[in-house]
Amino acid sequence: MTSSGSLRLPLPDRTAVRAGLRSFVAALGTFVTLALLVHLAHGSSGAIVVGVMVALSVDRVGKGQRHLALLARLPVVTACVAGVGAVMHWQPLLGSALFVALVFLSIHLRRYGPRAAGIGRLMTLPLLAMFMSPVPVGSGPLGAIVWAIAAGVVAVLWSLAASFMIARYDPPPPVAEPGESGTRGEVHTRLAAQAGLALALAFVAGRLLFPDHWTWTVITTLVLTVGARSRGHVLHKGVQRFAGALAGALTATLIAGPIDGHPVVSVIVIFAYLLVGLILRQVDYAYWSFCMTSVLAVLYGLSGQAGPGFLGERIVEIVLGTVCAILPAFVLLPIRTEAVVRKNLSRTLEALGDLLKGPDEDRRREFDRRAEALHVAAEPLLALRRITGMADTVLRRPPRVPGLAECARSLMSCAEPLAALTVPADDPASEDHGRARQTASVHGALRRNIGTIRLTLGRRPAPEWVPVEIPPLSDPRTRALADIDAALRSVHAGVASHAG
Repeated sequence: MTSSGSLRLPLPDRTAVRAGLRSFVAALGTFVTLALLVHLAHGSSGAIVVGVMVALSVDRVGKGQRHLALLARLPVVTACVAGVGAVMHWQPLLGSALFVALVFLSIHLRRYGPRAAGIGRLMTLPLLAMFMSPVPVGSGPLGAIVWAIAAGVVAVLWSLAASFMIARYDPPPPVAEPGESGTRGEVHTRLAAQAGLALALAFVAGRLLFPDHWTWTVITTLVLTVGARSRGHVLHKGVQRFAGALAGALTATLIAGPIDGHPVVSVIVIFAYLLVGLILRQVDYAYWSFCMTSVLAVLYGLSGQAGPGFLGERIVEIVLGTVCAILPAFVLLPIRTEAVVRKNLSRTLEALGDLLKGPDEDRRREFDRRAEALHVAAEPLLALRRITGMADTVLRRPPRVPGLAECARSLMSCAEPLAALTVPADDPASEDHGRARQTASVHGALRRNIGTIRLTLGRRPAPEWVPVEIPPLSDPRTRALADIDAALRSVHAGVASHAG
């Protein structure tokens, strides 16, 4: 983790590279398989786009779901969405209304538990793929549904095959969606209502202002709303989306012109963008936005929408879609970023306390999962802190009072020392009873301090901070406890300064 004023370029770690390669192999295999099927059966190339889009992200959104369940659910969900797409093609007004309803449902399902939330996440893949394709999935409603089912099955099978081909090296825990992070059910409904209103605005504005190329507005709004956590999260993603998309639209629109009429070269360029984007998307969303916007520009270039003449219109549509996503997040039942971060801080602290009560791998993975959810929730505050930190460095201003961003960063830093706590001792029997009692005392003091922080986070009366007496030893477990104590003191200082 870089400091707030650091300008060091973040790079993907080995886990991110492996995850990106898994998705890339799945997408490439899906493309080749569906291209062959479409050629033999004289189908629509739209099915290829849907399959590739599903393969790109099924590894992420399908985590935690059994392979057979995923193989059964995703094609059915894809078929339903394809049916809506077919309705939209022949009855635009009704299809748009059904699309908005599907997006609302996909987010609203998060309030009914992990299984329903998983189905909702699966719905987002074909919803986005529907607009990524410049041509319909099938020649009619029935054809669209049949080809969508085939695309979903092929994508899931290739995703499973890629997982076996590329060994999972300490994979990161799944990113917790709002429905999986203990958030109250009403929050999911509020997020769903915001997304529904945002997409309704995008459809109306896009069709009125850009009747021939309105899809870019809807794509931008959909991408920003389906993963929203708070109003700050939408704003942060909107800025990243605009920056990445602006660069992507500029470069790819200029490239799409010269390669127009050369489909093989276009496909190579598309997959080159995908490979880079898949590896870098865990580093910063702007990279993913840049690559996916470039893919869109080249993809639409295959249908004749290429050249600099489309650049200005696409940029305006991206801005319009971003505005459509941000407005409801701030006007309709807004969800404050600070409240979401506080909730995730408390849940991550709870997991830390459970782990200190009895260190094991399962509890450490649960801490990692909640810490990842905390990182996602705190992204807007962390980005703002980086900007203000650089400004303070340039202007030589005194350090600011630690805030919730520093609290999140300090708590996430506990992941490394916790790994040392869960490593089995070389010879557990050799540890004397005095040392064991001392370790138990340290764990107890840390847990009491965690309780103090959580009560302070909830703005409730909290007991005094308990100084933790770390044994003067240099073994890995003792150093880990000292690191955790230092991190908790930093979190407490930041929370106490914002307790009012």
